[in-house]
Amino acid sequence: MTFSTSPLVIDQIIDCVATGRTPTPSDLERVAARMWRDGAAERSAFAWGRLSPTANDRIIALRSAALALEGSSLR
Repeated sequence: MTFSTSPLVIDQIIDCVATGRTPTPSDLERVAARMWRDGAAERSAFAWGRLSPTANDRIIALRSAALALEGSSLR
């Protein structure tokens, strides 16, 4: 695994982009949770686990994580 030298950049993003590997479901979940938490200072690190699977916030965070990890096919 390729690791980030910055605490602001998630290791999974660096690894997927640097190696071209497909992200695992665990990668998507970790990146989405981190993006969601970092998006608002008042959010608890534990609140992500309480979001419904169909919550708009969860869906948007997962889509954003997929884009960060895989890139866009629109070039």
